[in-house]
Amino acid sequence: MAEGSNKMIGEFGDKPRTRGFAAAIEEYARSQGGVESELKAQLSFSVKRKFLWLWAYQRTADGTLYLNVRLDRKKDDSHFHDVTQVSKNRWNHHVVVRSEESATSDWLRSLIEDGHEFGAKSS
Repeated sequence: MAEGSNKMIGEFGDKPRTRGFAAAIEEYARSQGGVESELKAQLSFSVKRKFLWLWAYQRTADGTLYLNVRLDRKKDDSHFHDVTQVSKNRWNHHVVVRSEESATSDWLRSLIEDGHEFGAKSS
């Protein structure tokens, strides 16, 4: 890895606070049933299709976790960092988690539930 790299990472071993946020989110996502995960540059979750991605950057301070939930519609909430339409009926809902309160919040769990519902639909 090049000196000064700020590569996207999906494994948070050297970031204990970030790892804790990710663990809480992963536990909730899995509780929705039928969820599989894959670790590459991001930690992603799917049912029939991917719906949730978690990551940090190598140089991101511990305690910051980025996540994206894909839905087939736009959902508005002031907690979202950004919402982007990526194709017809595909919206990415970007969230930055910086506290345990956010990682376990009702608004984030509602977003994950909606994502799980989207992920369980047939293509």
